[in-house]
Amino acid sequence: MRLLRVHGHVFLVIAMVCLSVLTTNCERAEAQSAVVKHEITPPSQRVRFRRKPLPMIPPGTRFDKEPPEGWSNLISFVRGKLSSGDVDAVSETVKYYSEIFNLVMLANTDTNADGDYELDQVAVGFSMLINGKNTIVTSDSQSDLGGGLSIIGRSVLDGNVESLSKVEQVARTKNSMVLDAPAIILRSGKHREMVVRYYIWVFPQNGNIGTLVWLLDPSSDQSSLRVADTTIQLLPPNMHEDRVMNVDADKFNLLGIPAKDAFALVQIPQGVAFEMNEAMRAVAAEKNFTPETFAELTAAVASTLKTGKKE
Repeated sequence: MRLLRVHGHVFLVIAMVCLSVLTTNCERAEAQSAVVKHEITPPSQRVRFRRKPLPMIPPGTRFDKEPPEGWSNLISFVRGKLSSGDVDAVSETVKYYSEIFNLVMLANTDTNADGDYELDQVAVGFSMLINGKNTIVTSDSQSDLGGGLSIIGRSVLDGNVESLSKVEQVARTKNSMVLDAPAIILRSGKHREMVVRYYIWVFPQNGNIGTLVWLLDPSSDQSSLRVADTTIQLLPPNMHEDRVMNVDADKFNLLGIPAKDAFALVQIPQGVAFEMNEAMRAVAAEKNFTPETFAELTAAVASTLKTGKKE
């Protein structure tokens, strides 16, 4: 009788453990399948001419090739590839964690009272494959989402996410936005800190998104910017990019750990090339915009796209 009580107690404990595991798995599955919503930008904040950090895509947002539910447009999905420069200097571990995370930029549009589309929000984040789906993760959220990252993986992800805090919304109106993304760029054989500028706009009639990028060079004290290249790129919608990264072996310490500038973009995102006209060159590198200079940029972008396509 005592044996039965003991066994009964053991069976009860096992049942409780199984129930706990089942509940945890159900909660995890529910977290993976639920739609993760972002906060809609209030109409009062859709015209702004002060810099602010770009919002982050909420962790747990899951998608395949199309935008996730709750977002209207996938601006870009970037897979980094260490395939240029001193590739042999990179250990398999460093290479693996340098390529496992994908840089994602999403946009959402909605309609106003007149039925015209407006730009609600643009946001960025890093994803990794979990159960065959790209899932936005942070080091704090990845475990519950099924990421299973090691200490090294979490550390790399922390560094990646921290870098996104420097991506800024420079200025915006109800249907256009300028973003600055600091990046390490390969220029004349050197890894240099530069700025990739995005001009993003929505077509009011149908909600389609257009994206232009160009390269800026910051001054030594970061107080001003200048145009580094007058060629701009009109990116395709729903862009999926295998981004070639250059490796500089001199940027690794004796333990083989890379410095923050050990890897560099070989080039900015590529699409259809245009040459800035004079009007665009005059305002393309403004550090901060006023309503007047932003209107000048918008007009210059339109005229450049009409006449500046490069063969």
